[in-house]
Amino acid sequence: MHLYEEQFSERHDYPRVKAPAKVLVIASTGRCGSHMLGHALHATNRFGFPLEYSNPVNLQEWQRRLKIDDFQDVMEEIKQRRTSPNGVFGIKLHYPHIKLFGGFGNVVKCFPDAYYILLSRKDLLKQAVSLSIASQTGVWIAGQEAVNDDPHYDFAHIDKCLRETILNNASWRYTLAANGCNYIEMNFDDVRRDLVRSINNIANFMGVEIDPIDIPREPVTKKQSDLRNAEWEKRFISDFNASSELLSNSASGLMKSIERKVKRMLHA
Repeated sequence: MHLYEEQFSERHDYPRVKAPAKVLVIASTGRCGSHMLGHALHATNRFGFPLEYSNPVNLQEWQRRLKIDDFQDVMEEIKQRRTSPNGVFGIKLHYPHIKLFGGFGNVVKCFPDAYYILLSRKDLLKQAVSLSIASQTGVWIAGQEAVNDDPHYDFAHIDKCLRETILNNASWRYTLAANGCNYIEMNFDDVRRDLVRSINNIANFMGVEIDPIDIPREPVTKKQSDLRNAEWEKRFISDFNASSELLSNSASGLMKSIERKVKRMLHA
């Protein structure tokens, strides 16, 4: 996967701070629209620059550029660089990123009293198809260079992406609730439909003052889905309906996976 190089540019650094006054965590899953929301929030200059700083691939590059090996030290340095002038730091976290922190307890330590936005999509199949395509092309964000320009339809892979997305959404809800976190849920379709209202809702939730003139009226990122996405969705539905045993054969495995995740989180 080619890196999203823009995220490392020093032109996105703010004046250094010792520590942020408030932290926004976009609790997300792959292809849920968090990139669009993060860039829209960044455009207001009130929420830092919410990016996937703890994505393993991005983290390695941050470690190389900052010449810092320790994970916690890297995160502290990024917080000092990417906290906007009003004292807010923003980050996007996919559920699997929690492992890098050593458990959710360490996420809380790194971002005490954080405000969480649990972002999800209503049409999970569309998300799974998008996830399958992106994982093959390596293009997660518009502007990234593709590593493969010819992705192929794979029912098993889309099925895997769909199940993992559902599981990660459920894991986020469980983890945030079980830890008494301060969070609200937002649906990407609603965010895209009314970006101004969505950003105002986040600002009100966090107690962040924002001038209406600073809120973008339209998405500041480019939509990536095309006709191929729709074709794969139809094909997947057709293939799924052709076999009535698909869910029954794998449901027990899904439940075991959920049980393992819950046990790990309880003992983290």
